[in-house]
Amino acid sequence: MKIIIMLFAIGFLLCVNFVYDSFGYNVEYKIFGRQFFDTPLICTNQPTLEQDPYLKQWGVDRLEESARLAVQDWQSALQIHEGKNTKDNWKINYKLLTEKDVQNNLQKDCNIIIEFHPMPTEKDEMHRVLGVTYSNDSNFKLIKIYYRDIQICKTSDEKYIYYNACYGEDMLMSEKLRTTITHEIGHALGLGHYQADDPKVNSVWAKGLVDAESIMAVFSHENSKLMKIKPIDIAKIKSIYTPNGFKPINTTPVLEPPQNPEPTTEPKPTEQGIPSWIKQNAKWWSSGTINDKDFVIGIQYLVQNDIIKASQSVESTSIFTQEIPSWVRNNAKWWSEDKITEIDFINGIEHLVKIGIIKIN
Repeated sequence: MKIIIMLFAIGFLLCVNFVYDSFGYNVEYKIFGRQFFDTPLICTNQPTLEQDPYLKQWGVDRLEESARLAVQDWQSALQIHEGKNTKDNWKINYKLLTEKDVQNNLQKDCNIIIEFHPMPTEKDEMHRVLGVTYSNDSNFKLIKIYYRDIQICKTSDEKYIYYNACYGEDMLMSEKLRTTITHEIGHALGLGHYQADDPKVNSVWAKGLVDAESIMAVFSHENSKLMKIKPIDIAKIKSIYTPNGFKPINTTPVLEPPQNPEPTTEPKPTEQGIPSWIKQNAKWWSSGTINDKDFVIGIQYLVQNDIIKASQSVESTSIFTQEIPSWVRNNAKWWSEDKITEIDFINGIEHLVKIGIIKIN
């Protein structure tokens, strides 16, 4: 079954350069942001002997075990410095999907599905891609892992003998399978590639001459033992998820019935007028922990409860935003740190409503 429209695909590449030295360079480590808002379930489609004439039962077992261990690697790395009460925030559930599970449509509960294929079918991926991660609008991720080993084969015709890259009958070594899956799970969780702006440096990392500082290095190490989850990877994951880890953000306020239904003539709320959860949201949004959509939930609450004045009817409110100016993020940060008042923050949001950056329908 083919997956819906793909928004992006990120591969794990083999390096073909052989350069050993380099000078100054800069490193870029992209992130895609939060992908899941609850404990993710990672599933593996159980490989079958029918999919590959060279696949044996021990190979099926190796593929299944490599996927399970890769998931375990991420969970252990995320939990290692957490306290007893917060370890579960970084839990990752895992399930091996059998043919019967697929027939019963249990794959619909999976956030990430890992599939194993002998080799790529796309021409531009042949002999150069070990794995690729696909994503769609619903935050479902599909990881494809190509498990057949790449070799140099001797071929000939009537006049010439020549050598080409080819796929052999053997599988990748267990360590390379595991690190490839670990790398692709990093993409699924929201990490981009870690790469230098100097191709020579990427080549040195790929050759295993120098250990890259991230599991998300764009090239696969020839020495797979160097491909481990590193502290920078954990720091990046924890910077794009909330302090609650994979657990959902509670942005639904608990409202008490008003004690005095009479309308107030106060033009602005008191310093206690905005619920504390909105101020916490402002802090998270200013640091990039939550996205614009989650921040706007708080604005919507303020409009619906007449804390922010808007001329439009707000009975059934939807908020649409253009790009929010950077000064608003600064205001949110300063307000969360009590460097400006609640009223200053509200004035800034009201200004966006008036000039149409935020439109209420």
